[in-house]
Amino acid sequence: MSRRRGEFEHRTSIFEGAFRAWSYLGGLEPDDLENKELSDLDPLNAAAEERAKVDPRLAEAKKDATDNKEEGYGEMRVYPYEPLPRSGLAHPFVQAILSPWLGPDADQDAIQLGLPTLRTWWQHRRKGESGSAIAALGTDKMQGVVEGYTRHFFSLAHCLVTNDREQPPRTLHTKMKEVEKQRAKRNKKRAREEEAVKLTMQIKQNAQLPFQRTS
Repeated sequence: MSRRRGEFEHRTSIFEGAFRAWSYLGGLEPDDLENKELSDLDPLNAAAEERAKVDPRLAEAKKDATDNKEEGYGEMRVYPYEPLPRSGLAHPFVQAILSPWLGPDADQDAIQLGLPTLRTWWQHRRKGESGSAIAALGTDKMQGVVEGYTRHFFSLAHCLVTNDREQPPRTLHTKMKEVEKQRAKRNKKRAREEEAVKLTMQIKQNAQLPFQRTS
């Protein structure tokens, strides 16, 4: 294997694993994060496969892949696109993608130069896996590597979102905001109802007090 090919496989397997993990996390429901163990959300188990078949994001993702089919993109499982965090290098997930690619000795300048490469790859990945990536990652060995990175990055992203309150994928973020909105409405309604009950009880208590005549 040439050094150039080895570098391509190394970089692409990392990026692909991160992309799949971020995509999968984006398709989860807020209740999943709150009520299920990490082991129950494994992105490679049977439940994840069934979830992928009914993912509401699939229609747009398949359209993107079909529209760019003539460019050499494959017909493999579609992973819906989720943008990288807007905060860029300020987000630990982005740093975690660049770190194993560039190596532990990479300085800040190297990381800054690596970010545009990651962003460009991520944007192109929206159309589907490229023919060169399918060829490079198609062996049993490389598929295992990608799956390993997928699990690794999903565990990391799950921890960052649930424990550290870092920015989640866009689709999940939208759903979390909607859940918060609905909870706020319910809390306001509950507070109004409780206040009404207190007021009613107060009125009843006042009505039961003996009438005192004033001289």
